[in-house]
Order: sequence, then structure tokens, then C-alpha cells
Amino acid sequence: MSVKNLVHFVEWKKISDGDMDQVLCQLVDWGVDALVAHPCWGMREQELSGYLPELNRKFRLAGLSTPACHAFWGKGYDLGYLSEEQKMDSLRQHSDFLLYLGSMGVKTYTLHPGFQKAQPIPEEIWSNLSRNVELLLPAAEDAGIILALENGQEAAADLAKLVDLIRGFKHSSLGLCFDSGHAHCYSGLGVSGALNVCADQIVTCHLHDNDGSGDQHNPPGEGNIDWKTMIPALKQCPRLQHAETESGNWSEASWRKFAEIWETY
Repeated sequence: MSVKNLVHFVEWKKISDGDMDQVLCQLVDWGVDALVAHPCWGMREQELSGYLPELNRKFRLAGLSTPACHAFWGKGYDLGYLSEEQKMDSLRQHSDFLLYLGSMGVKTYTLHPGFQKAQPIPEEIWSNLSRNVELLLPAAEDAGIILALENGQEAAADLAKLVDLIRGFKHSSLGLCFDSGHAHCYSGLGVSGALNVCADQIVTCHLHDNDGSGDQHNPPGEGNIDWKTMIPALKQCPRLQHAETESGNWSEASWRKFAEIWETY
């Protein structure tokens, strides 16, 4: 079941290099033709030069593309919360990874601003985020990749402010990654409300389900997101490049469920 513009997420950090070929064969057998590149690959490239080109060779031989990637994330990488001491090294690592990814055909690079639930976001953090995006954009342009800031645990007003920040740049290499699970359990707007706020800037999306009580990263149907309404709305977003599955369960059954709802709606 090969599905146009649907990119499958795999927990690569849990897969050994020795098992890589077997997993790629399984994915091809399932009908997967596009994969989400993983930040653990960038870490491996730092340890073992030539790792990413070799991976890219294997993907191409298998007929697999890698149009999307999640950035390095967490302390020392989330763009809103980089200290002055962290900034240059962090942005260098992001930039180096972007250049490798561009040669692999990656088109979107999803970044965390780093916002936390129920915490006011100081103006200093907004300023840091804006400045660090500005500093990273040249590397994204050189790589031919769109930086996609991801909605996370922020409240509705801050989600709107994040979208306004992106709009303010008026830059083709900057957009938003719409995370369905985050929108459902954190935004206070519901998925449809959050999607309406973000729609004109969405370049990619992370698809997963939950019951509204927490960020459970389930396949469709293991939660109460209204996929019948959400999927057509996502497909109408004018800047959307592709959609990414992001369930912790990346099995064949999970892939087929994602593929079914993406094709059906």
C-alpha cells in the first residue's frame, strides 16, 4: 500500500545497524516508500564520518526516499531556549545536519521551540527563538530544506503567537509542523481549532492519536481524534509538503491504518 505524500516514522534509535537491512526489506514489503529521517542518524554521523551517505545508498537501493526529518531536540537544541554558551555549537550541529540531509532529498526539518505546558513564555524566549531561526535559515536555504517549527505544549494564545512569528519572516524556508496529538491534548482549541490557527503556514504534520488526556502517540483509532474531519483539512493547507506518521507503534498494522485514513479522507 504505497501512499502518495505519506512518510512513515520508525523508531530508528531502537534499531541496531546490524538490523537495518532487514527492517528496510520489511518496510518495502509493507508498501512504504518514504521514511522520516531520524536525529540519531545525525549523531552517528558525528561519531562515524560517512554514516549518512552509506544510509542514503541503502535507502536508494531499496527504492526508499527520506523527504522529512526531525531535528535534534531537547536541552541544548530547542531554539527558544539556547543559552549564549550553547548557541553557536547547537546551530553549527543543526546546520551541518541540514547540509547532509539536503543531499538525501529531505524537504522539511521539524524543530522544537521548547515551550513547556502551563509555563508563561517570556519575551526573552520569543526573541531567542526569532534570532536563532534567523541564524539557521541560511543553512536551510543552502540545503533546500524548510525549517518547520512544531506546535507543542503551548496554550492557544502562544500557538497564535508562534504562527505570527513564522508569518512575520515571510520566508519560503520557514513554516510550521502541525502535530495532531499535541493539538488535541494541549492547545485547548481541539484539533480543528488549532489547525485553523496554523493552516496557512503548515508545511508538514505529525499524525498520531490520543484520548485527550496526554501525548500518547497512538495509531489512528486508539484515541478520539476526528480523522475524518482533520485529514481533508490538512490536505487543503496551501504549503503542505507531506504528512508524517509519528506513532510509537510503527508496525505494519499501524502503517496500514495510517495509509487507510490518509487515502480514504
